[in-house]
Amino acid sequence: MTLVVVLKFFHFLGLFLAGGLGVANSLLMKEHQMAKEAPSAATQKTMEKLARIGLVAIGLLWATGFGLAYRVYGSMNLGLAFNIKLLGATALLGVVVFMNIYPPAMAKKGQAPNPKLMRILPMVARSALVLVLVGIAVTTTA
Repeated sequence: MTLVVVLKFFHFLGLFLAGGLGVANSLLMKEHQMAKEAPSAATQKTMEKLARIGLVAIGLLWATGFGLAYRVYGSMNLGLAFNIKLLGATALLGVVVFMNIYPPAMAKKGQAPNPKLMRILPMVARSALVLVLVGIAVTTTA
């Protein structure tokens, strides 16, 4: 029982961090896009730090999620809704990993990230998050 409580605590901490950091970075990026100006160097560094912390938070979610699934349910075989949740979580992880690699790599080259790609990725992340939330809501409803 204690292990489940500890896992849940860190899972909720990961949710809190990943959600808050994702929203903060999205808002910062959107404001700069609407103003048609590049973020200052300090803002760019802050956005990179937020992205890295978000990636760590998602890693925490995955690790504690596996632990909780096996500890509470005994397996990852929890049905279609849970598989949909995992699909969304995988897509979200992919976007976050990409966003931790691509913009800094482009900055090192002295180039701006592809604006079409930078508009699409937040939509993919939000769609993936919807899959995660719907999947887990259905899975945990008796």
